[in-house]
Amino acid sequence: MEPLLVKHIVERAAICFPQREIVARTAGEGRFAYTYAEFYQRLQGAAHVLDRLGAGRGETVGVLGWNTHRHLEIDYATICKGSIYLGLNFRLDVDALVYTCNLAQVRVLAVDPELLPLAEQLVAAGANTVRAFLLLGDGPAPATPLAPLFDYETELATAPADYAFPDDVDENATVCVSFTGGTTGRPKGCPYSNRFLVLRALTRQSAQSLGPYRGDDVLLIIPPMFHAHAFNLPMDGMIAGAKLVLPGVHPDGHAVARLVADEGVTRLMANPVLGKLVLAAAAERDHDLSSLHYVGFGGDIVPRDMAQRFLAMGVKLRCGGHGMAESLADHTAAFYDELAGADPDAAFTRMLDGNCGLPIVGAQVRIVREDGAPVAADGVETGEIQLKGWHVISEYFRDESNTRALFTGDGWLRTGDVGVRFADASIAFVGRTKDMIKSGGEWIPALTLEHALSEHPSVAEVCVIGVPHPTFGERPLALVSARPGQLIDPAALREHLAGHLPRWMLPDCLAVDDIAKTTVGKFNKTLLREQYRGYHAA
Repeated sequence: MEPLLVKHIVERAAICFPQREIVARTAGEGRFAYTYAEFYQRLQGAAHVLDRLGAGRGETVGVLGWNTHRHLEIDYATICKGSIYLGLNFRLDVDALVYTCNLAQVRVLAVDPELLPLAEQLVAAGANTVRAFLLLGDGPAPATPLAPLFDYETELATAPADYAFPDDVDENATVCVSFTGGTTGRPKGCPYSNRFLVLRALTRQSAQSLGPYRGDDVLLIIPPMFHAHAFNLPMDGMIAGAKLVLPGVHPDGHAVARLVADEGVTRLMANPVLGKLVLAAAAERDHDLSSLHYVGFGGDIVPRDMAQRFLAMGVKLRCGGHGMAESLADHTAAFYDELAGADPDAAFTRMLDGNCGLPIVGAQVRIVREDGAPVAADGVETGEIQLKGWHVISEYFRDESNTRALFTGDGWLRTGDVGVRFADASIAFVGRTKDMIKSGGEWIPALTLEHALSEHPSVAEVCVIGVPHPTFGERPLALVSARPGQLIDPAALREHLAGHLPRWMLPDCLAVDDIAKTTVGKFNKTLLREQYRGYHAA
């Protein structure tokens, strides 16, 4: 039986859709474009370059870079030739990056020019496995102590134009690693094999996941390629022969809105914060977003007003799901039309209640009590969400300690997330185990408070944490930032909540200008708990 290999998807795309475009935003709002056939030719040259620099089969190529065409080439050349691709999260602190580089034993480090100073810091701080550095830019290399340093375009110009990607790669061998954000300790590595990636890409063609993709789709790859979701998205498009658009360096709301308008983007995946920025930029500069027919959000709740604005455009709205790096992003999916049924308001209510939809094909999801028994499918009883399946990892990368701690004896991944199950088999995310606030012996889910507060018209962002209290052990504290032109009135917010929740659950509300976030844009609750731990001190 033929192994499941990523190279077969990439090769097919070049053969079946040779003239389909891949577009990249470049410096100064420039545009680079080439075809699938030209991409595949450069991909083969890239594989020769990586071989020449010493990244053999099973060895790791790290990339410090934005979503550019050169990054895309290195990504797929590495995987197709049987090496290990590691997109480095340049938003992590230096110590965490050094740890990930050394654990993965990065042999070749490819770097965008603007990230060279960070690469220099990594080496100075102890990243000691790199044999060669590869500069992914235009023009002469800037001065740097990194050595040996090679220019990608120069090396590519002398590389052969064909490469025999191997057929004998073990489909179960690791060819890609993504690290978690590391907010609760050192980042954990999630290893993916060819088989894992191919099955994941095929699964995502389903209408119950990200699909169905079409040949006339234009897919904008917004999530950074170090993110578990992003480096697999181009392959989703390749299967259908869709046009791919890469946003380049520092894509903000204006850049994304302009790309949607100029390239006729049909499919947009983003977090709600970027969604707001895109809508604002489109309104400010009259960018036409009418080409969009699918918009998917993840990472946080979708505000009602933003959802309504996208729905008014006639898009299919994916309003959430439960996902993590361990399952290559998502293992359930929630769509507005499915949540709504015959009642549009029901969809918003279920969205605010954290409904994550149904498990997608290949994902097994269970919610269990502390004794391991399944919770009732009543939408009330809570338990830990646990995972297993085709596209759920079975161990952490070179990390026996976390593998032992976070996998059950029968192979289920303990996510640390608290959820409920409904009679229709959908689940809802209630919060992280560590985000449950025990106050006076009763549990308060922070997410429930966040969802309810986010409905108030003055609120831009809200993060609820538990802080020590001399009488109740813990009490909830809501950190709230205001929308432009609005002011936060803590008393008004508590009254708003009183209409939805019992008074013993109501938090103190504190107006703040900004709320600290992690490297992947989530609220940094670990830092915030420490910052506000003395809030109730006498």
